[in-house]
Amino acid sequence: MIIKKLHQLKIFELFNASEIEKLAQMSSIKRLTQDNILFYEGEMPNYFYFLLEGHIKLYKTDLKGHELVIHYFTQPTFIAEMASFENMKFPATAIAMRDGVEVLLIDQKKFSTFLQEDAHFSFNLLKSISLKVKHLELVINRNMVYDAMTKVCSFIEENPKYLQKAKNKEIASFLNMAPETLSRILSKLRKLEIIDKQNRILDEEKLQAFLEV
Repeated sequence: MIIKKLHQLKIFELFNASEIEKLAQMSSIKRLTQDNILFYEGEMPNYFYFLLEGHIKLYKTDLKGHELVIHYFTQPTFIAEMASFENMKFPATAIAMRDGVEVLLIDQKKFSTFLQEDAHFSFNLLKSISLKVKHLELVINRNMVYDAMTKVCSFIEENPKYLQKAKNKEIASFLNMAPETLSRILSKLRKLEIIDKQNRILDEEKLQAFLEV
């Protein structure tokens, strides 16, 4: 079961059968339903977490109890790999957004040894971390610099397919704005013929114009 899933993942495509089997032996699959917690902010990791199926939200809670969404993960991808790699407390909480979430739990100590032995996989993990850092920079820009319109346009540019299938409430939460505000902006973008009724991009140049202001 696990071996079959690993063979289907692009990040593991450079692995031979022996390496896949070794990875499977140190792994298990955790299944989550909507609102199940994968891990809490402040917990110490025991595993490396790799999302196989579904959607996971990573968020922090401020002193007033307000939720700040850091990222929405869709399969397949590592989650909070830096915390696991550095053996540090999780900086945020991870929660299942819908039913049918599957996460590969990889033994932390065994996997760390594996990373030291396999240069190909270590390089792929490094690329994954680099993308997360880039995304964190975008999150900071959204919450401290961008206005509401620019936030939405930035999200559309980065996540064109996700916008088409996600609920407005999910996207509004990620962008830290009211769902009503998001609906008004999407409506305006449709009137400007930047997106269609299914939230598909119609005009890349007009979209970029909002991001360059």
